[in-house]
Amino acid sequence: NLSGRYTGWDVIDHDVAVITNLNATSPTVNYADRLMNINMALAVNPATGDITVVGTDGTNQVRFEPVIGGTFLRVNIGIVDDANLANTDVTDLNAEHLALAQPGGTDPYETPSVPQTERDKSIGDPRGIVWNAAGTRGYITGMGSNNLVVVDQNGDRATTGATTELREGPTGVVLSADESRLFVVNRFDASISVVDTTSLTEVANIT
Repeated sequence: NLSGRYTGWDVIDHDVAVITNLNATSPTVNYADRLMNINMALAVNPATGDITVVGTDGTNQVRFEPVIGGTFLRVNIGIVDDANLANTDVTDLNAEHLALAQPGGTDPYETPSVPQTERDKSIGDPRGIVWNAAGTRGYITGMGSNNLVVVDQNGDRATTGATTELREGPTGVVLSADESRLFVVNRFDASISVVDTTSLTEVANIT
């Protein structure tokens, strides 16, 4: 009703291509669909084999900015079962703390604005994700919010509203072999942040 498009109108929305039988004459290609609009980074959970994708999902089905009311997109993580690509789960990475900041306490987008202290808990424009070996903690960088958040194996924020502040434009992220340190490339700051995975604070910055 909000988009005005014809009933049943649809477009292909393949988000992840999974290629198997690479050595065969005709490799097999299958797809995971409808995770989000723009996929920014992908990682495989080493414990479960699940494919995890972070990115943004615009409210493109809603016509006209006044109707959108300032809530243009969601920042999501999509989890795909590698054994069944149709089995997907998409989680809004900012929904929980934004909902608590709203008058009703349940709808994260009830009003188009929340206090700055609540905005600072959000992650924006996610550009990197890495998992620990146990697959219990995922680390996601936000290039638009200059921070890092931690998620559990289900894609939920490990601690509601908790972020690690980094430098300008964090993108790629890797985890040290002993899992004690994260190394994050800050694209606009032209530096690497070293993050302690226990305290979740930046302990060094290399230009």
